Amino acid sequence: MMVLKACRGVGIPVAQAQDVARAVATSPESLEALLLHLAQPLQEAYFDFSEGLKISKICLLRDFSICVDAIQSETVPVVIKSHLSDTLLVAMAALRGINVAATGADLLLSKGSAETPSFSKRSDVDLDDWTVLSNYAALTYVPETEASRLGGAGAGLTDND
Repeated sequence: MMVLKACRGVGIPVAQAQDVARAVATSPESLEALLLHLAQPLQEAYFDFSEGLKISKICLLRDFSICVDAIQSETVPVVIKSHLSDTLLVAMAALRGINVAATGADLLLSKGSAETPSFSKRSDVDLDDWTVLSNYAALTYVPETEASRLGGAGAGLTDND
């Protein structure tokens, strides 16, 4: 849940944040890579559909679902330009049954096995990593002011019944 909130805190849409949270749950070792992606500012990606799908400046957290849609609709090849493979990308791909292969400096994504990885058992999260996730999650909180309460934030008397 904290991964989902952290993704929402940096502006990742709900559905994509849920995908990232599921990927980290199945592959806890991808948490370090996630923290690196969360720290990067969201930038505009460039999509080239002339020969399959080629993506430059991808924001993995936000744009990976486009790659999945293109692969499932049989638009081939799907190439992520100049992007290093990391454990989060591999976890997100595995969750959707997608193969990731390096081709020079680029990554080629293709349909893979339909096996869905099983969720990991509980894992220990480093306190520093948890603090970073909490700080990103806190970006979704509404300030505790009278104006925010008048706007509907917080629990009212009927919410606690």
